Amino acid sequence: MRLHFMGRILSAAVVGVLGFASQVQAATVDFESIPVNFFVDGDTFSENGYTLKVQGDFGVVDTASAFFIAQAPTGNDSQFYAGLNDSRLMLSRTDGALFRLFGFDAGFVAPLPQDPGVRAGRIEVNAIDAMGNPVFNSWEFAPSADDGSFAFLTYHGAADFASFNAIKSAIFDACVYVDLDVDNTCGNPFQNLGQFGLDNVNVAVIPEPSTYALMALGFAALAARARRATKR
Repeated sequence: MRLHFMGRILSAAVVGVLGFASQVQAATVDFESIPVNFFVDGDTFSENGYTLKVQGDFGVVDTASAFFIAQAPTGNDSQFYAGLNDSRLMLSRTDGALFRLFGFDAGFVAPLPQDPGVRAGRIEVNAIDAMGNPVFNSWEFAPSADDGSFAFLTYHGAADFASFNAIKSAIFDACVYVDLDVDNTCGNPFQNLGQFGLDNVNVAVIPEPSTYALMALGFAALAARARRATKR
């Protein structure tokens, strides 16, 4: 009876420690703590342990209601980042640690309202993994609505983000369909039309090996204590 009871305690402790570690490591970059501002090539800003660097022309942190440079994506009332004029945004850990990317919200930023049903392009992510190898994926923006606007979509899924499990950095940009009547070629740069809204970037730091070692020692200590208790 005591063995069964101690086993339950040990199992609960393991689950609790793992759950705590998961909560500590996960984060969302949602741009809410960043002051509304323009950012040009080379500018950096940070949030929740992650540094973001503008590459290319410029970008802006703003809300849809105050956004006046172009057509802000719909479906998001909070602050977001807009990458403009074929620019890119690089995300990395401020402390240089590896991290996991597993989702984000994005929408096309059009210069003007478009005809309904327009497929503008794709949001792209170019990353570098722990071994220095390139990792890439892209996702199609929502088509334009009846009023000519483009909406934010949530991109999230284990299969789509499996390759982004342990990366050093991730670069976001938008490509634009050159001529869908001919093929699906998606270009960036392309006449300053590669523009995107980005929000709610879901990330999690990858613990150092020493962290796992400490957790293993903790589990071993709990197991040893349980064994001693059964011998009493």
